[in-house]
Amino acid sequence: MVRNNGGGHVNHTMFWEIMKPGGGGIPTGAIEEQIKADFGDFETFKKQFNETTAKQFGSGWGWLIYKDGKLAITTTPNQDNPISQGSYPILGNDVWEHAYYLKYQNKRPEYLSNWWNTVNWEKVNERFETAKSYK
Repeated sequence: MVRNNGGGHVNHTMFWEIMKPGGGGIPTGAIEEQIKADFGDFETFKKQFNETTAKQFGSGWGWLIYKDGKLAITTTPNQDNPISQGSYPILGNDVWEHAYYLKYQNKRPEYLSNWWNTVNWEKVNERFETAKSYK
C-alpha cells in the first residue's frame, strides 16, 4: 500500500515539477556536462532513454538516475521508484497509459519523443544537485 500510494505521489510530484510550458531544448549546466560524460551527447542519451522506456512492459516509469557518481537509465513497474533500490531519480517519465493514451493511443514511442519538448531543465539541474549529495 505504501509503495503504490506513496510511490504514486512521489513519482507524479516529480513528474509535474520537471515539466513546464515552453520547456525542452538542450539541457544546460551541470546535467548537460554529466550527460556528455556518461552518454557522449544529449541525442545519444535521449535515444537510449526513449528506447529503454518504450520497452517497459505494462505500466511504469522510465528514469534517469544518479548512482555511484554516474547517470544511468532504468525503468520500474507500476509506482515503484528508484529510491527503493538505492538510486536517486533525477528525471522520470510516466508510461502508464493514462499519461499518453488520449493523445497518442498506443504510440508510446511517439509520446516519449514529444515529451522532451516539456522538460524543465532548470528543475532537472536542481534534482541533479540533490542527487549528488544523496547517500
